[in-house]
Amino acid sequence: MKKIILVMISLIALVASLHAEKERHETQLATHTGVYFEPKAIFLVGETIKDGEASLEGNSGLGFGFDLGYSFTEYFALELDGTFAKNDVTETDSLGDTRKSRASYYTYGTNAVLTYPVSTHFIILGKVGYGYEHEEIRDLGIKGSEKAANWAVGVEYSFTPHLEISLEYEAADIRSTRGNTVQLGLIYKL
Repeated sequence: MKKIILVMISLIALVASLHAEKERHETQLATHTGVYFEPKAIFLVGETIKDGEASLEGNSGLGFGFDLGYSFTEYFALELDGTFAKNDVTETDSLGDTRKSRASYYTYGTNAVLTYPVSTHFIILGKVGYGYEHEEIRDLGIKGSEKAANWAVGVEYSFTPHLEISLEYEAADIRSTRGNTVQLGLIYKL
């Protein structure tokens, strides 16, 4: 997990250095205020956690989600988000016996978004927020909810003044087999 975070930070630094300009261009691509909507495809990294004497190993999985936000300036926005995702989970008990099951996750939360336009097309971003997750693994009799802080780093690329693509890596303090996520989104600025 630490390697993935380091790769994402390195990617952001590389994009920033490759596309940095001596003078920042204040264009419609790099600056936007107002409402935006972002549907997303989500890739679950998965995580292994302890459940009593058993361990639960969450595999990678897929899902979808959205962000609905408002940019107050080119540097700051607030947003609401929600996701739904599934993955396979393997339970290993204290005797080494295993059972597999399908897990479902519903999440929602709020984020403060800090953005910095590196060039007329590229934007780097960071998010800090608070989220709620509901996890259900029916075959294992596991059902529960948790809330905690979350954060993300990412990049955006502007195609037009109203259309961007984004890539984000998100983590949370929630103890879950869902694990962290990589998210690919299409932002529509109203």
